[in-house]
Parts: sequence; C-alpha cells; structure tokens
Amino acid sequence: MPKTILVTGASSFIGGWIVKYLLEKGYNVRGTVRSQAKEAQVLDGISNEHRSQISFVYIADITTDSFDEAVQGIDGIIHVASPFHFKVNDPEKDMILPAINGTVRILQAAHEYNQKNQNQIKRIVITSSFASIFDPSLGFRPGYSYTEKDWCPLTYEQGAAAKNDPLTVYRVSKVCAERAAWDFVEKEKPAFTIATICEPMVFGPSVNGFKSSDDIHTSNGMIWSVVTSGKDAKVPEIRTPWQVDVRDVARTHIAALEQMTDTNERYLIAAETWSHQRAIDIIHESTTIPTSIKDTTPIGTKGQRLSDHFDIDSSKAQKELGITFIPFEKTVEDLTLQFAQLQEKVQHH
Repeated sequence: MPKTILVTGASSFIGGWIVKYLLEKGYNVRGTVRSQAKEAQVLDGISNEHRSQISFVYIADITTDSFDEAVQGIDGIIHVASPFHFKVNDPEKDMILPAINGTVRILQAAHEYNQKNQNQIKRIVITSSFASIFDPSLGFRPGYSYTEKDWCPLTYEQGAAAKNDPLTVYRVSKVCAERAAWDFVEKEKPAFTIATICEPMVFGPSVNGFKSSDDIHTSNGMIWSVVTSGKDAKVPEIRTPWQVDVRDVARTHIAALEQMTDTNERYLIAAETWSHQRAIDIIHESTTIPTSIKDTTPIGTKGQRLSDHFDIDSSKAQKELGITFIPFEKTVEDLTLQFAQLQEKVQHH
C-alpha cells in the first residue's frame, strides 16, 4: 500500500509543489483546502494519471475546524497552512494566534490519533521560516552566519503590540508557531518526530501558472510589481537578501519526511543572495523572456551589488537531506515566463 500523506494548505504556493512531487513519487495525498474553489484550483495543476491518488478535506479555519477527519489513516503530515498576508487589523486575532493554533492543533490531532492507532503517524514536517531565525534588530549583520541554532528574539507581546507593523507581526507569528511546535513535542512526548523547515524569500513559478494577478502570492508579487513598474521606475530596496526556489523548498519538505530520524530536526535552507537589481538584470539579459516583459521592467543600475550582509548556512540540509539548489537565474526566468503568459491572458480579455 502506498503511504498517505496529509498536506495542509494544499492550494498554497509551496503546498502546490509539495502535492505535485508527492503524487509523482507514488504517494497518496490528502490535501486540506479552505473551499471547493481551492480544491478545483489544486486539481487544475494535477495530471489525470495522478488524480486518483488525491483526496481533500475542507478546513475553512485552521484555528477552529477539527483536524480529526483529516488525520484518519495518515502515515505522515506536511503542515504548510499558515496565515501569510500583510492585511492585519488585529495582530493577535488575524495572524499570531492562527499560526500558533493551527500548528498546535494539527500536532494534537495527530498525537490523539496515534494513541488509538498504534502510532501510525511517524513524522510531521512543518513549514516555518527564516523569520523565526533572523534577528531583525541586527539588520544586515555583515560577517555573521545564521544557522539552525539561531532564534528570532521577538516576543508574542511585541507582535500583539505591533498594530501598524505587519512585518513584525508576521515574524512573531512564525517564531511563536515554531516554538509552540517544539514545546508541544517536549511536553507531550508524541510518538512522531517533527522537522521544521526555515526558508527566506521564496520565489519561482506557480505549479499551475497564474490565472490573474490575484494568484501571485506575496513574495513573487514583489517581483511582479517591479516588472510592471515601467522602464524608468525606481528599483526598490530589499529586506532579506537571501532567497530559495519554491521547488527546492517543496523537495526539502519531502526529503525531511522521507529521511526520517528518530530525532526532531530543524533545517535552514537558502540558495543564494538576491536583490531586485539582480532580478531585473537577469530579465534584461535573458534570451527566453519576451520583450513584452522587458519593456515594462526598469533598468536601474546594472550590476549594482548589495552592501555586505549576513550569510545563511544550509550545510545541514545539504548533508542530511541531499538538497541542491536551483540557480536564481532559472527561478527568475521560469517565474517571469508565467508572468508573460498572464499578461497575454489579460490583454486578450
């Protein structure tokens, strides 16, 4: 019997690729989605030969809806679902509590299921973020190398108080959710182990292209806004100088599920540095990206380098999980070609 893996947030940017790769590897997948529309969106990206391997459970709200049905008959879990948007009215209610509760409640449901079913669920992989590792108060911190041992020092209270600072709220939601997972494992001593995956900026193509600009998720949206800003536009500054391709993020999650250890693990991954200038230089030098995109992309200051900044050490994931990284050039080209297809769609309607 092929194993069945539960993927929460199956319609998300990272979740979509995880589902695709699991199906291609022969797993059965149960995806949680918020609605029928989201289910249709996931199915849209799946070839007919794999559709029999996937089923869905509706979870409209990860903070209140029960995960009991979702975990039935499951062998492993990849928990991707977490609120990630910058529209925050009430930091606690909109972002921090949903992130913490979603994570704790999936662990709780798996733990309770295991107690009644001979500990069938062996590993839970959780999408965390470089935000839970990075200390924003230290900025670009030249000469420092971040590893899995580092933790963002922001507290729940700071997040709750950050009414007009959505980035701080997001960072707090990630660090508190990941800490909650580690606390759960320490306190409850479940039969499963966890692996958390921490990644910086995530770019790359969507598993099934973009139907409208609303489909472009938050980090790709930064590049979309630059490539549609016009030849003479100012090139924006960046906050996090490291990035990784979404397909590598997905592969890391699956590797962390498959290379199961009897220990709980944290993995930090980053491919290489990036800046908006570097992305637009790639676009203008590319032979595959159409002129329709180049014509609305600024020129900026070609070849301009970032100021000195911290490193991210991914050697643990590379050694233990065998992860290799897609070059930023390919990430930008593959993403931008989907932008070009979207522009054609928009112009024809």
